[in-house]
Amino acid sequence: MLEENLVSLIIILIGIITLGFLVSDKYPLETVSIILLAILIILQLIFPNSSLPSFNNLISSFSNPGLITVMALLVMAEGLVATGFISFIVNFFDTDKSYYHTIVISIILISVAVLSSVMNNTPIVVMFIPLIAALSDKHGIDTRKSFLPLSYISILGGMTTLMGSSTNLIGAGIALEYGVKPIGILDMSIPALIIAIPCILFVLYIIPLLLPKQKSYKSLLSRDARQFLAEIEIEPNSKLLGLKLEENFIKELDNSNILFVQRGEHAFYPPLEKITLKIGDIIVLAATRKSLEAAMQEFDNQIRPHLTKEPGQKVGELRADLLKEQRVLAEVLIAPRSEMIGKDLEQIRFRNFTGCIVLGLLRRSRMLKDRITEIPLLAGDVLLVQGSEKGISNLKNNSDVVLIDWSKKYLPQKRKLLSAISIFILTISSAASGLVSLASASMIGATAMIALKTLSINRASNAIDRRIYITIACMLAYGSALESSGAAQLIVKNLLLIIEGQSISFILCSLFIFITLFTNLLSNNAAVIIFIPIAINLAYALNVDAFPFIITVILAANLSFLTPFGYQTNLLVMAPGQYKFIDYIKCGIPLTLLSWIIFILFIPRYFNLS
Repeated sequence: MLEENLVSLIIILIGIITLGFLVSDKYPLETVSIILLAILIILQLIFPNSSLPSFNNLISSFSNPGLITVMALLVMAEGLVATGFISFIVNFFDTDKSYYHTIVISIILISVAVLSSVMNNTPIVVMFIPLIAALSDKHGIDTRKSFLPLSYISILGGMTTLMGSSTNLIGAGIALEYGVKPIGILDMSIPALIIAIPCILFVLYIIPLLLPKQKSYKSLLSRDARQFLAEIEIEPNSKLLGLKLEENFIKELDNSNILFVQRGEHAFYPPLEKITLKIGDIIVLAATRKSLEAAMQEFDNQIRPHLTKEPGQKVGELRADLLKEQRVLAEVLIAPRSEMIGKDLEQIRFRNFTGCIVLGLLRRSRMLKDRITEIPLLAGDVLLVQGSEKGISNLKNNSDVVLIDWSKKYLPQKRKLLSAISIFILTISSAASGLVSLASASMIGATAMIALKTLSINRASNAIDRRIYITIACMLAYGSALESSGAAQLIVKNLLLIIEGQSISFILCSLFIFITLFTNLLSNNAAVIIFIPIAINLAYALNVDAFPFIITVILAANLSFLTPFGYQTNLLVMAPGQYKFIDYIKCGIPLTLLSWIIFILFIPRYFNLS
């Protein structure tokens, strides 16, 4: 007995120290987490007769179904991005009115709350992460202001109905085993909405103010005003055929300047309003990279530079080659001692030499006004190139150019759009219907995305944040140790001693406050599993109805705002939002305090408890 209590105290102490390291942010999350796992393994060796999890049980957290589900869903979400589905939705919401952007984001977040009330919120968050990211990128909105609110709102929406989260269903199932009458789908809706509505408003309008504005160097560079010299050839099937060169004649190229139009041996210079595009015309323009990317996504293979035929190869074959594989955009710098210096792209035979084609040319010293294929290259010139993943990667080994790694970006494969949407819908519907578990469905869906070449294995691998995967797996192992060692029960026992003899409403409020803290250390499902039996026994001991206590436990177990590992959706937004542990603390504390205040003021009265 003494050994068991000692182990429990050590586990609690280790948790407090680990939490301190995580909040301080002095060491990487994964480093602290791996050390924590190592300490748990050592403790198991020191105390072999204790109830600590075995080595196999500790490392089994790396195959935790919830964690695997999150990673698989991230791969599926990347598949929707890779095929241009998210770009389509973004264009649907597109507007030039700056005030409207904030309204659109708010509408999207409220939609998330509604959807989360009737289905599992994890796939909903997965689907909305790339949508919000793309909208924010297009309109210059800081994504950090939206991703954490996305997770919080999905949590608040998910607790409003029985089917809204697995926590609700598990809690109701355990209560049923203890002889409590079945909880209906909407039985918890009113008390949940009393808490959720004010908290959602707080998340929408206050949480963004608490989050620091931070944009990566990569993001800043991708939005700058650098203009590349580019060419567009008008083909027989081009959507641009027959259009007049009026201002903004291509919406996606609204930040571009048309320099001239080459028609055979003749060149037409501005003003060009009366020029109607014909087959074979070559438009020479200066456009930002962002504009070129948007135009290529919209018109796919209709907008391309004038391609030079290699010996024995037709232009049609050249274009077909580009569409066979995942297309990647990147920027390369002409090296100081490059053999390309002084030669134009025709002389270099760039595509034959590198396996990539040039879409644009940037020279910082002056604006170029010649055909892109006729300009001799200089050291320091930046080329916007397109090629396969392999072709772009091979540029790293080319001494004539320097690949700018952060500049790489995948272009959507719109021909795979239907398969991506079908896989996503089938995955979610099969899980929602109960035919298969969400973990199984998401793994099958992610595998199907790769097998059908909706996205490459490299891109699927990059969609998984290994740092977050390691961190959460180690934290799940700690949660298992906290529960099996008796440390969790020790904490609960001492809590009951503190609240003994108090009024029923005080006990209910204390239970709510304690569980909201506890659920952030373990997980929402672990919290509801531990506290539902305690709450029922406590209600019976006080000779009162157990229903208010059960609902209190379920609501409190859902409110995981303080840590990234308390709830799956918090984990999902951590990497794309570039959040640190302290961000969850800063935003989670006031939101948790607000939920406490609302509960204390209204919920005991709702249940007619004195």
